[in-house]
Amino acid sequence: MMLMAAMVACVAAHASEKNDTTVIENAKKVTIISSNTEQRIKVRGKEGNSTYLYENAITLRDSAYSRSVKVVDVEKSNWDLDLGIGYPIAVSVPSGMSFAPFKSYEWILGLRYKYTPKKALQSYSVGLWCDWRKYTLDTNMMFDKDANNVIGLYDYPTNADKKRSGIYVFSLSVPFLFTQKLGKNSDWNLTIGPVVNFNLYGRIDNEFTLGDYENNIKIKNVDYRPVTVDIMFMAQYQHLGIYCKYSPMSILKKNSSNGVENPQFQSISVGVFF
Repeated sequence: MMLMAAMVACVAAHASEKNDTTVIENAKKVTIISSNTEQRIKVRGKEGNSTYLYENAITLRDSAYSRSVKVVDVEKSNWDLDLGIGYPIAVSVPSGMSFAPFKSYEWILGLRYKYTPKKALQSYSVGLWCDWRKYTLDTNMMFDKDANNVIGLYDYPTNADKKRSGIYVFSLSVPFLFTQKLGKNSDWNLTIGPVVNFNLYGRIDNEFTLGDYENNIKIKNVDYRPVTVDIMFMAQYQHLGIYCKYSPMSILKKNSSNGVENPQFQSISVGVFF
């Protein structure tokens, strides 16, 4: 009889220690609050029931209880929407020609796929950008073409006022960028890499007033290079940064005729990047 009573008590004790399992499919919001004496779990909403509420409190009787969180590093990939606004500064320009940096502009808009290997502080990205650039002259002359399609500097009409002349170029650009994060918990990172520009459209824009008339003359079929390559550098804090882009290739072909050629110049663009 005593043996039978002991067996019944053992089975009862085992049943009382049985683990309870609650499965909640596709929970909407899970909140876990932990202290040294208690851990509370709260679930709001689940699949098919937005008003569902589950709460559970666990009393931690072991005074030596310690809580640890393990973060598993995995490889990451994501798409970034890029926006850049800057000023292209022409360098190595021909004699007698100068450009106005703050009247020139560059706009960059596009998507970039970024890949970060497991446990790495480095990322690799490739994308597709739309790039609009305009190089505006800072001289009392305007761009125009001669009969051989060679671009040169010409005088504005007599008594012209409010004068502005520049070369506009539109490109589809493919960036190949390498990014280095400055520490595991740092919000700073540095990025560098080449940007290949497929130049699809170019024109000369001349604007001036003559008396009461405003003139906006667009001269198409500019002889630009179909492909150019830039070197880009960025310093970013979280999602805000500054960029510098060096263009070692002149946007215009030489296209020389009778000893005269299209103006050759390089550029450095600086601006903000989001």
